[in-house]
Amino acid sequence: MEPDGPTAGEAAHVEAPLEAMNRRTRRAALVYMVMGLVLIPWTVFLAVSLPRREVDTHYRGAWVGFDILLVVAIVLTAYYAFRMDDRVQLPAMATATLLLVDAWFDVMTAGGRRSTFQAVLFALFLEIPAALFSLYLARQVNRHAEELAAHDRTHHTGT
Repeated sequence: MEPDGPTAGEAAHVEAPLEAMNRRTRRAALVYMVMGLVLIPWTVFLAVSLPRREVDTHYRGAWVGFDILLVVAIVLTAYYAFRMDDRVQLPAMATATLLLVDAWFDVMTAGGRRSTFQAVLFALFLEIPAALFSLYLARQVNRHAEELAAHDRTHHTGT
């Protein structure tokens, strides 16, 4: 007669790697927390020490490079969404983050009233809604993938 579940030895064998993974994850989270806390005084230092206005010779390259990253994130989001793959969450989060950063820097680097007004309009009516839609899309695809997985489990186990 076969046992109904894993033996105590098998359960311990499975739990040990899970506990080790949880410890590594907590350590990584601690490293991120320390990095975030270290960035607070650094940000204050930059806020008081950087010049109010700086002309950068690589300004165009910075924006073009940033937009290339944004295009890659958007295309990956679309690719995983079309496949209904729950991995869409990663590029969708990147897309949302990049769109919010884009909106912020567009507004903050705009020169003059007209440019600032235009940047604010783009932020309010294009970039921020697109970022929110990206998060919504990721959640919808993830929800659909969870439903499919639950459906598969119930039909394969016969319950």
